[in-house]
Order: sequence, then structure tokens, then C-alpha cells
Amino acid sequence: MSRLFGITGIAALVLGVALPVQALPIYTMADFSGDVTNVTKFGDELGLQRTKTCSDCPEGFVGGHVMFDSSLIPGAGSGVVDIPLASVAGLSNDLILDIIFGGNPLEFHFGDAEIQGTPAIQFKNGVFNGFDFIEDFLLNGKSFELTMQGKNWDIKAMNSNGVYSHLAASGHLNVGDTSLTNQRIFVPASEPLAELPASVPEPGTLTLLGLGILSLAAARLRRQSSLPS
Repeated sequence: MSRLFGITGIAALVLGVALPVQALPIYTMADFSGDVTNVTKFGDELGLQRTKTCSDCPEGFVGGHVMFDSSLIPGAGSGVVDIPLASVAGLSNDLILDIIFGGNPLEFHFGDAEIQGTPAIQFKNGVFNGFDFIEDFLLNGKSFELTMQGKNWDIKAMNSNGVYSHLAASGHLNVGDTSLTNQRIFVPASEPLAELPASVPEPGTLTLLGLGILSLAAARLRRQSSLPS
């Protein structure tokens, strides 16, 4: 009987029974924002000011936009999960991730050569929780390092030993259910479907072939059952 099941499975494939396929990406574009909470003497070159003492001024601004595969967002109770950001054909890197601190030149994009590893958007129990990546950069001849871990970020200056130990500025991003604003779905341009080969059987032919396979299997089983044991 197991042989019949095996042949039946083949016939089902011939007859065009659908098999599970991997879900296509659902790209979501959204904006985010945050605050500058601390600026030290090592951050003079950054041109930042604390958001609360610099109401509505560019120096206190933190924000940007991101595009990610929202079909990968984990459900409630899943804890902290990072979703790596990835390039999308036909889109520039600044549409994948663009982060601005105060204004140019403190602007960081997906694909920057100085980024360590792959930048990721972070979710906690299915809710936006910030980002996870590190990027080194130069400003006015000095070396700095931006670190984003969840909702918290900081920028440190390099000391004389080549270590990023001097805090220059720090702050946080707004996280939670409503923190990703202006959300919209992005649908990439569809690629043309490949042409089917000319030898693909017609649907009617596939049906007859499947029925024939099943008939042969049933006949074989009848012959085997009629043989003396």
C-alpha cells in the first residue's frame, strides 16, 4: 500500500497540487524620531544640543526613515528580535535607512562602508524597539563612533589610544506601538515572468497522465493480492 501512496503523491504533483511556498516580502516604509539627552565637551564638533533645551531647533533633532520586511515582525511574547535590513533592487540606500542627528553632516545611510556588520531594525514582543548597528565616522578630523542598541544611541570620540571612550552625545528613539509614523506599503516593480517551455503539457494531458498512473498502481496491487502467499 505504501507504493500506492508514493505513486499517488507523484500523480498529485503531476495534476498540479499546490505546494507551500515561502511568503513574499511585505515592505513597509516608516518614519521615526527621537531626542538628544546629553552633549559633552567631546561633542562640540557634532553641532548638537539637548532637545529639551533646544525646542524645535535643528540642533536638537533626531529622526529619519526606514524600510523593512514587515512579514518578519515577530508576534507578542517573542522578546527582542532583530530584523536585518536588506537592499531592494532599484532603490537607493537612503530609502532603506536614513538617520539624521541635528542635520548634515551627521547623516547615516544603509550601505555606508563604515557600518560594522548588518544594520537591523529591532522589535520587542512585536513592537518597534529601535535599531542595532555601529558605525565609525570622521568629523573635522576627529574619529567618532555611533552605536545604536535598541532605543538608546550614543556617539563616542576616540581617545589617544585609539579607543572610543569619550562620550560626545547620547539620547534615545521613541519606541512603542505608535512610534513608527507615516507607515506605507512599498511594492517593488514586478519582474517579467519567464516564458514556459513549448513542451509543457496541456492541462487535459496532465489529468489523463495522472489518472493513468493511478490506474496502473491499482492494477498492480490487485495482481499482487491474487498471488498465492
